[in-house]
Amino acid sequence: MSSEFEFIEIFQRIGADYYKENGIILGPGDDCAIFNLNTPIVTSVDSSIEDVHFPFDAPVEDIGYRAVSIALSDIAAMGCRPIAFSLSVSSPFNEIDWYMKLSKGVKDIAEEFRISLIGGDLTKGPLNINAIVYGTPYDNNILRRDTAGIGDKIYISKPVGRGSAGLNAWKSGNKNSPFVKDYLRPKPMIKLGKNISKVASACIDTSDGLLTDLKKMIHSSKLGARIYLDTIPITSNINDINKGDDYDLCFTIPKELNIDNYIYIGDVTDCNEINFISEQGYDINITGYDHFKNE
Repeated sequence: MSSEFEFIEIFQRIGADYYKENGIILGPGDDCAIFNLNTPIVTSVDSSIEDVHFPFDAPVEDIGYRAVSIALSDIAAMGCRPIAFSLSVSSPFNEIDWYMKLSKGVKDIAEEFRISLIGGDLTKGPLNINAIVYGTPYDNNILRRDTAGIGDKIYISKPVGRGSAGLNAWKSGNKNSPFVKDYLRPKPMIKLGKNISKVASACIDTSDGLLTDLKKMIHSSKLGARIYLDTIPITSNINDINKGDDYDLCFTIPKELNIDNYIYIGDVTDCNEINFISEQGYDINITGYDHFKNE
């Protein structure tokens, strides 16, 4: 039987090649990691629990990749650059092969975004992975969700519902569906966050569903919105706009700026409510995902 220390050793050097560029003086191996950065640091944490955030039969490599990716989506929403992450893993498994596969997925995303694993914890228990991510602004401009302005235009960057379609395909046994990768290996929109960081007035990621997260942003800004449902590209049906796991960014841009690269879906208003407009007769309520209601 392998030991905890053998399992930890598997993860020890993930992202070590990026220590210098990420301002990391001391990585895993001591009680704390050490940063040396002359810039603000943004941080966020996400939990990934078996049969809540990923299916019980998902490939172990994808579980590792996904756990870090969904946390990085919050860094993207702030218009920031990811630099490092920590992992806390609770697992019932004793086989070293399982940890090798998990580390492969973690290493894949670490290398994709040139980020460093700087520490964590490993315990025996129900399968649960907590990822804490760290980032820094590109140009000292950090996007927030409470700073939209009246008249701002509202944008997204891709069709809604792909993540949900991927999960449904996996559960139904259609594991070769092109949407499965959207669910198991979602791409945090780091480049998009960087591109809009100088022009966007507010931003949020769409992990819980486009309408739910849009509502969070609009309410945080103490404003309202007019949403043109017919302009939102969907994957399966109109209910996709309430489905989570897309990890796109929903953002606002002042109306005087001309933006052609993104999907315009509405406007910020001063009415303190969200109104939907559809010539196709769509009639929908905001539901989205809530961990304490969607059981």
